Amino acid sequence: MKKIRVYKRIALRGMILLFFMSLTTVQAQIAKASLSPRIKVEQQIGLAKLTLDYGRPSKKDRPIFGGLIPYGKVWRTGANASTKLSFDKDVTIAGNKLPAGLYALYTIPGQKEWTIIIHKNAKLWGAGGYDSKDDFIRFKSPVHSLNDTQETLSISTENFHANGGDLIIKWENTKIVLPVFVDSDALTFKEIEDKIINAEGEIKAATYFDAAQFYYHKNKNLNLAKEWFDKAIALRPNAFWYVYYRAELAYTQKDYKTAKKFVEQSLAMAKKSSSGDYGYIAKCELLIDKINKR
Repeated sequence: MKKIRVYKRIALRGMILLFFMSLTTVQAQIAKASLSPRIKVEQQIGLAKLTLDYGRPSKKDRPIFGGLIPYGKVWRTGANASTKLSFDKDVTIAGNKLPAGLYALYTIPGQKEWTIIIHKNAKLWGAGGYDSKDDFIRFKSPVHSLNDTQETLSISTENFHANGGDLIIKWENTKIVLPVFVDSDALTFKEIEDKIINAEGEIKAATYFDAAQFYYHKNKNLNLAKEWFDKAIALRPNAFWYVYYRAELAYTQKDYKTAKKFVEQSLAMAKKSSSGDYGYIAKCELLIDKINKR
């Protein structure tokens, strides 16, 4: 029993020692601002959501490409942990199909072109442990020159359109442009098919309106678009913006008498709206002017 008590005392002392050592370790850690702060951004591109997560190093009077970042070697395309990008829908990037998912973005910089690597393993610390066997796709992208020096690495999105936009990498005097395409039209047509054409049960006014407006803008089956506009207006007769687009559609179909009837209705309702006209008074007046000038 005496030996057991001795062992218990030793074990207790050991636990106390470990406790104080852990406190000392925690207290020894110093909070420091990162020189390459991490940024995480979400951006809608067409109907897909892109999430970017990367560290942002700065130039600080150093030569970057061909200097700090050697040509011909795999680069994490950022700082610290690997740069991550994810899409919630299938896309194509620079013409290459990329299923929805989470990936790491690696690059091999060159003087005239870069190799872009979309990598399946997004858990690596930088390029440490990188294995080309886990590359999902590789492709080349030309280098564009910047007139002004980009001090801090930037990975952003620009040049948006209904079916995508451009993923842009900029640092020092180098710019890489990666076009991202999302077949938003196909996704919307499928949603309309599910929610209206093959739907069962009640369909809301906004659903009819959104589908009609989309068909109208895409110049697809305008008679069906007209039918959906009419159903939307019947369900929500005070929505003057519904009535306005019904007028626009009639004008497009050269049914000027119907167009004038609906646009005058829309104008009168917009003027009476207590919550504002959202610019529809001006839209109506412009359309009336176009009809009258015929």
